[in-house]
Amino acid sequence: MLNDLHEANRLSWNAATVAHNSHKGDQVAFFRNGGSTLYPEEIELLGDLAGLDLLHLQCNSGQDSLSLARLGANVTGVDISDEAIAFAKRLSAESGIAATFERADLLHWFDDARTRGLAFDRVFASYGTICWLSDLGLWARGIASVLKPGGRFAFIEFHPFAMVFDEKWAPRYDYAPREPVSEAGVGDYVAASGAGLAPDGYEQGVVDFRNPHPSFEFNWGIADVLQALIDAGLEIECLKEYPYANGWAGFDGMRDSGGGRMLPPKSMPSIPLMYAIAAAKPKKMGAMSAPASARPEAVIRPYRTEDRERLAAIWLSASRIGHPFLGEERLLAQLQMVRDTYLPMADNWVAEVDGRPAGFIGLIGNFIGGLFVNPEIHGAGIGRGLIEHAAARLGRLDVSVYADNPSAVDFYRRRGFVETGRQETDDEGLPFAVIHMARTP
Repeated sequence: MLNDLHEANRLSWNAATVAHNSHKGDQVAFFRNGGSTLYPEEIELLGDLAGLDLLHLQCNSGQDSLSLARLGANVTGVDISDEAIAFAKRLSAESGIAATFERADLLHWFDDARTRGLAFDRVFASYGTICWLSDLGLWARGIASVLKPGGRFAFIEFHPFAMVFDEKWAPRYDYAPREPVSEAGVGDYVAASGAGLAPDGYEQGVVDFRNPHPSFEFNWGIADVLQALIDAGLEIECLKEYPYANGWAGFDGMRDSGGGRMLPPKSMPSIPLMYAIAAAKPKKMGAMSAPASARPEAVIRPYRTEDRERLAAIWLSASRIGHPFLGEERLLAQLQMVRDTYLPMADNWVAEVDGRPAGFIGLIGNFIGGLFVNPEIHGAGIGRGLIEHAAARLGRLDVSVYADNPSAVDFYRRRGFVETGRQETDDEGLPFAVIHMARTP
């Protein structure tokens, strides 16, 4: 991840955001009067949002975020620009449409979100977003980590093929170049697009804007995006291409075909200007075995107090996949007990990869109170290593596993555990059968 280039982009976006919003008139009145900045393609991709928790990535000044909130979603928007987030918060307060906005570099924000136990039914990103990110793998894994099992990522973006051309439609740039592209700064594309990006009427605002801060873009190909999402464990549901660009007149001679759908000049053939992807997080993510050469080196060490928040986040991520039948409300209640009671009292051992906790085992005597591994590296031998480390120290091991978590039952059987008993309710008296298992030396 190229932090210095991200920081340069933050400064450039701070300057450009002031110019952009200067053209959009009275946005508070626009939203109070029922206005929306969404296009039909986005609404179709997201589906019904009523009552769902939605994360809006790189939300800019919050106009689309508030439009999504108006559809019934509980919206959290994240953006790197201080100016954009400050504007979004004011717009939310003054329009009376509730939403949460957080200023952060997105690729750092995902770690913080996992620590806080945040999870969403929908994650959404649209139009000119990933070109500001230097690491698409971190982006995709971050999305997967904050999606609830069964949740959906909806993504709509300008087509990378169009980025081969300069503003006069002359081929100039490589497709999906490997190196960042240096620019004079984020431009005033709202002024260039006019009413297409100012739905309540275009105003002159800032004239002849020149950004004092340079910017850096990362032009990813469609294959890059799809492979990053697949590698993160998401399932691709659809890929669509569109011969128009919503709202954005980024090239000479573009024409509005209706509804803000901008087409190339009539003299040009039809080309893809926009694409969309929908990807889902499986309700139960299977354990994918990593090749031995790709498996991370893990160091097993005793628990430290400063591990608590990270281990709690791993517990929650893994429990959402292994124990979805318990429901989100109960898992969040249990998270508090794990963080404040179980972690301090148990004999915990941590598997550390590249200096960062990747999994842990919590023991009470010879009983395994919990074994949890970061879902992003399931199948890499972390859980097995923790079991063998505990067995070498203690000999006999006992464990109780939910019968509704068959992958965990199978994992322990493959580690030499045998069933010793069964009860029809769990320790809280809930109707979830528990299988008792043991492994002897």
